[in-house]
Amino acid sequence: MKTLLLLILPLSISLSAFGQIKRASPKGGGFKNAPATTHRPAVRIPKPSSNSSSVMSPNRTRPTFNSSSSSSSSSSSNSSRGNNSSSSGYYNNNNTNDNSINNYNSSNGYRPNRLVGFTNICTSTGGEVVSTGSLDLVRTLIDQIETHAGDSTDIVILIDISGSMGNNVKAISSESDAIIVSVPQGSRIGAASFRLSNSPLWFKHSDLSEDHWNAMDFIGRKRKYMSSESHLDAIVNTVSSSTWINKKRMIITITDELISPSENLKTQSQAIHAANNKDISLHTIFLQN
Repeated sequence: MKTLLLLILPLSISLSAFGQIKRASPKGGGFKNAPATTHRPAVRIPKPSSNSSSVMSPNRTRPTFNSSSSSSSSSSSNSSRGNNSSSSGYYNNNNTNDNSINNYNSSNGYRPNRLVGFTNICTSTGGEVVSTGSLDLVRTLIDQIETHAGDSTDIVILIDISGSMGNNVKAISSESDAIIVSVPQGSRIGAASFRLSNSPLWFKHSDLSEDHWNAMDFIGRKRKYMSSESHLDAIVNTVSSSTWINKKRMIITITDELISPSENLKTQSQAIHAANNKDISLHTIFLQN
């Protein structure tokens, strides 16, 4: 009897609860018409977009111009020939006053030698020679570009890579950004390097391009710096190797050595003729170390 009561009691409670639910439904439909449960949808966290400030795209480091940084780049080594050599094998004449080149520079206190060879090839092609110290190299290069290059100019930077030029070339590379900023609109830049022309791979070249970083990357390459150089041969090679497009054209040679005819296969007149034949003005930045 007790067992029967224990079975009937839970059943009666369940039926009572069912009846209350049925009466509570406004439509009298029981569970069938009960309102559906509303669920909050899962939130998908979006991936950061490419424009998000939290995602940085790769950026090429470009140093800003700082003339003081060049002080650590001054040349500490000398090549086998001094800049003041009096040998008759070099275009040099210390006794002749040339106001265009020999003006005393009060900022560094030196009076440059007269650069006869560079003066001849530059003035004969509509260019000029500038003497400066190693610490002012980058600023002088920028001044040359800003002064002589106009919109849509082809500019080749021709660098001497003889033994004493290592730190000077590094100074140019470290200030690449400032040099590129100085280039006029629509212009192209190329670069070339040279040593003595009887040595293997003495001349290397990066052709003119609207991507100015091509030339700067070329200048910044690691390389061996060896003594002696062939300026005239390098000018002729640069003229013939470059793809000239713009009407205004110029080559800027950067060196700390005088021209030695005995170290060149080409003559001064051949270098002048090659440049004039392509309407190229030759410019020289001569470094007084």
